[in-house]
Formats: sequence, C-alpha cells, structure tokens
Amino acid sequence: MSTRLVRTVPSFPALLAALLTALVLLGVAAAPAAQAHDALTGSSPASGETLDVAPREVALTFNNDLLDATQAIVVADAGGQTVAEGSPTIEGGTATFALPALAGGDYTVTWSVVSSDGHRIDGEYGFTVTAAAAEATTTTEATAPAEQTAVPETVSGQDDATAGAATEEPSDNTDGGQFLPLWLVLLLSVGALGGVVAVAVRYWRSNDR
Repeated sequence: MSTRLVRTVPSFPALLAALLTALVLLGVAAAPAAQAHDALTGSSPASGETLDVAPREVALTFNNDLLDATQAIVVADAGGQTVAEGSPTIEGGTATFALPALAGGDYTVTWSVVSSDGHRIDGEYGFTVTAAAAEATTTTEATAPAEQTAVPETVSGQDDATAGAATEEPSDNTDGGQFLPLWLVLLLSVGALGGVVAVAVRYWRSNDR
C-alpha cells in the first residue's frame, strides 16, 4: 500500500490575516517613533498666569536639550502688535528671552525651537499683566528716583516668574526615552514585511504544484 503525502496549502483568508497582522504590528511600532519629538514642560511666566509686575524675561523649559540652531520667540500684545522678538539664549533644555518693559494687558508668546532629534517644534501660550499694577508702578516711578525703584521691581518680577514656573504642571509628553529608537522600528518593519513575503511565496508555490 502506498502512502500519499498530503500537502497543506495555506488558504487565502489565512494569508490575508497574516498580512493584516504584520501591518498592525508595523503601525504599532512606528507610531511611538513619530511622537518622539521633545515637548515643552514648563514656562515662566506660566501659561495663563496673571502677574502683578511685568516679567523681565520669558523662560521655556523642555524635556531634552535643545540644538544650537535657529530659535525664535515673539511676544505680542492683545492687539496682535509685536512688542518683542528675537533669538533666545539656549542653555541645555531651557530657552531664555529678555523682555522690554511691558504695560498692563494680555500677551501671547509664540516660540519655535529645534529639539534634540533635529526636528523643529513650535507653540504659543498667553499670560496677563494687570493694569492696576502697571499704573501703581508708574506712580511710584514718577515720585521717586528711577535707580531706587528699578531694583525692587526687577526682584519682584523674577520672583513672580519663578513661582509661575514652579507651579505649572508638566505636559503629558515629558519623557522622550519612552519611545522606540529608529533602528529598532526599522528592524521590526523589515521583519514583519519579510514574514509576509515568505508566507506569500509559500502560498504561490503550493498552488503551482
């Protein structure tokens, strides 16, 4: 009695399921890599903060060091008029930009920096300087020498700005190290595609026999 070997041929649904599985795995692996850009974790003045004294600088803190490339910060008033713009000073993950004397009102800070992975990121936020405080400062300066009033105002402004930065909650994306490195994403992608090709070749060869 002769024994005939029965060859199991993968069905088309099985091949399709393998292809879909590979694509899903590829998407899961690639998604974190696309989100691996650095993020703003704090600012001074803080977003939405109301200050009694106008700040003397804007400080932005990021979760990773910034690259020494073209960076920009623009500060505009409530009417959209630019009151200050230029390149901030970069120290590690902090960008600092000096401000001129600001009157009372709402202000918007628009920033654009190059993150540690070489990609440019940007954003904006607002803060408010109270008009009452600005009027009180003007009255004090009119009745006292400028040299005697300038130092207390500077210290007060820095204290308020520092307090705002300390109380601001970090954003959700604060740890760039959570994401898969690019080489691992590429390796997983090649492996997944290789598996799909192998199954497809086996299916086609089985049908030819």
